[in-house]
Amino acid sequence: MATNREALNQQLQQIVNSLKEQGILDNQFGIVHSLKEYNSPFFLAEMIPMFSQNVQTILRDLTRTLEKEPVNYYDLEEYCIKLKGCTSSIGARRMALACVTLRQAVDNKNKDGCDSALNGMRHEYQNLQSSLDIILELERRIVSHQA
Repeated sequence: MATNREALNQQLQQIVNSLKEQGILDNQFGIVHSLKEYNSPFFLAEMIPMFSQNVQTILRDLTRTLEKEPVNYYDLEEYCIKLKGCTSSIGARRMALACVTLRQAVDNKNKDGCDSALNGMRHEYQNLQSSLDIILELERRIVSHQA
């Protein structure tokens, strides 16, 4: 009979596999998740809120930059690079792809394209964040069963 902790780990793995199949996450997330074994059982539970806060800050900065006239495409590019790095580091595949779309619009100095890409990015972030919230809750429950 599986322990509650084993059942939670299996549930977590099923969710992560499903998110990978949907293209929301990629293999990098698995690597990040495995780092908790080397760093701390709280590693992922600490990393997800940091990631979310960073993404929210960058999305806010992108929005503010796009609202100013004339649009500063250099700043947009810098924020886009930061967001791509942030999303790639945790394995947020669709968010990283949305960054590519935004970067193309920035490179083309296409404000409407930037607005559209940013809206798409916000949508991807909302989907990702709801999935990360589920993962975070499971991680917390798993860690509480280790004590």
